[in-house]
Amino acid sequence: MLLDNECKDCLYNSQLKKVYREQGGGEKFENFKSAVMYLCKNPPANYCAPLLMRDIDRAHRQIYGNSIDYSREKKLFNKKMIELYLELDNEILVSGYPLKEAVKYAMAANYIDFARIADLDEGAVDVVIKAARRAEPDSNALASLRNKLKGAKSLCYLHDNCGEIVLDKLLISTIKRLFPQVKVTSVVRGLPIINDVTADDARETGLDDVAEVVDNGTGVPGTYLKEVKTEILDLLSGSDVIISKGLGNLETLFGEGYNIFYLFTCKCGHIAKHFNAQPMSAVLYEEV
Repeated sequence: MLLDNECKDCLYNSQLKKVYREQGGGEKFENFKSAVMYLCKNPPANYCAPLLMRDIDRAHRQIYGNSIDYSREKKLFNKKMIELYLELDNEILVSGYPLKEAVKYAMAANYIDFARIADLDEGAVDVVIKAARRAEPDSNALASLRNKLKGAKSLCYLHDNCGEIVLDKLLISTIKRLFPQVKVTSVVRGLPIINDVTADDARETGLDDVAEVVDNGTGVPGTYLKEVKTEILDLLSGSDVIISKGLGNLETLFGEGYNIFYLFTCKCGHIAKHFNAQPMSAVLYEEV
């Protein structure tokens, strides 16, 4: 999905706010601000938001000597979600439709996104739980997901952000209970970028207990097909079911010809408009 002006403004504001809060003002910050402004005003043709975010992080490394550091936020949200895991798992188990309940939590958890919302604090956990409990996945997409999982042997699960990875684990665990024949492969980022999930985060949250974890080889906050490992391309082509979490994966994969179930929160106006959804609503969408 092509870069929208809303995306440029969002990334410009969120990353400048983050860096100023962590590093303060001064010459380096002014240089970074100028670099980000240039990147946002002059993106290459056919660019998408995840590539712009990758370029912003590269500019930070050139000026400050390191990536924009989200390690504190990642650990905080992973910890908070892990504390809720057993309670939510029990809630799903006793529900009348466990797959639906698990999908609701996974959709809503995509709210935890520091590329789009710079001022998230641990209160966002309550926002996620409340949003999940009122979410209503598209009934046709949910029925299709259930039917395809019934006959599937392999599931490729493309992860997005920390914190929400714990509720991804919850969904994967639910799928494995309901459809034990399904082998799940979880795809994470190859390098740290924003608060996106890496292999280290997967181990920290126990994701590797329920799925085989592989990294995509890139520091793009999405699944950019021109740069991911060949192994990931083979996985996408060979999996019976693909679940994609978050806007970064959506923006890099939508329209590329795969049958994908997208789970995300509509944090952007143009995304909400494209999918005919309410702003900040949780969405399950099947691309066929």
